[in-house]
Amino acid sequence: MAGEPYSLNDGLGLRTIEIDGRSNTEILELSPALASQPVFEQAIRGRASRYADLDIRSFAPIRRVERTGSAVHVISEIPSGVRLSDLLAQLESTGEVVPESAILELASLVINAVASLHAWPGGLAHGGINASHVLLTNDGRVILTDCIFGAGLAMLQRTREVLWKEFGLAMPPAASLARFDQQADVTQMGALILAIILQRPMRAHEYPRGVSDLVVTATESSTVPGSPGSASALRLWLQEALQIHPRLAFRSAVEAQRSFADINNRPGSRRAGAMALQVLLRTTCGEPLDQPRVMLNPSRPAAVAQAPSQSAPPAQQERPSAFDSILRSVFPKH
Repeated sequence: MAGEPYSLNDGLGLRTIEIDGRSNTEILELSPALASQPVFEQAIRGRASRYADLDIRSFAPIRRVERTGSAVHVISEIPSGVRLSDLLAQLESTGEVVPESAILELASLVINAVASLHAWPGGLAHGGINASHVLLTNDGRVILTDCIFGAGLAMLQRTREVLWKEFGLAMPPAASLARFDQQADVTQMGALILAIILQRPMRAHEYPRGVSDLVVTATESSTVPGSPGSASALRLWLQEALQIHPRLAFRSAVEAQRSFADINNRPGSRRAGAMALQVLLRTTCGEPLDQPRVMLNPSRPAAVAQAPSQSAPPAQQERPSAFDSILRSVFPKH
């Protein structure tokens, strides 16, 4: 069954999700501005072919790219979960404060997902990392989606400012046109980690000019667990990831991964962070702890949650769901 079209505000187009009982198929219809660019289509087809055989658990596979008349569709397979962009928007709207252990665990999962691609032979890159293209699954894994579009955007030769404004993509400073390589992935990942620490989406005016001050503000207000120097170490990590000082920048997510491991290295911190992250997922979904996990961004209203059992107490059956507000924002007719 196919759901209603929705947009991720990433400049790529409209999406629908089809559920066949075994997997979720996402169909992205490219915006007319992109579909009308032959170089864009050729580039994403080439990237899809090159990445087709990647065996990376943190990647949502692209199944095919199809053209029908003037329309171009990209078909992907995605697991059940919540887009990080929706989660950040929900946290901002509710004002819920997330434990620092969960923040660091989520940051670690994102970094590890990107590093798993960069560690693959051949210098592979994603090129389109932002909060809309990161899926947090119901069992606490991070999945990178939309892995082919960096190749297409590179062909359009947009400026750093335009890429941020129109597609939400942070790019490293460069004397010439932007390059969608591993260093670009690190910059995009750095902007995403900064948003996770802020517990809200980044504003259009905060990048690139305002990002240096934002890093200082975010880490000053952060109570990072660990030694007194942990907040300073986190600030330095963000500066290197965002390439605020290019000579000190990380060149790949593998470098960034090693450095971040030194920040989030307290005994038991990963276990505590994983547990706190699971609680966050459950409370965001609005589901009782003894109920099966549900899918966020479902394709139909019936996918919100299973009906409570008859033995459940009335308060549990009537419990208001913060998840419903996400659905209403993504699917206005819900």
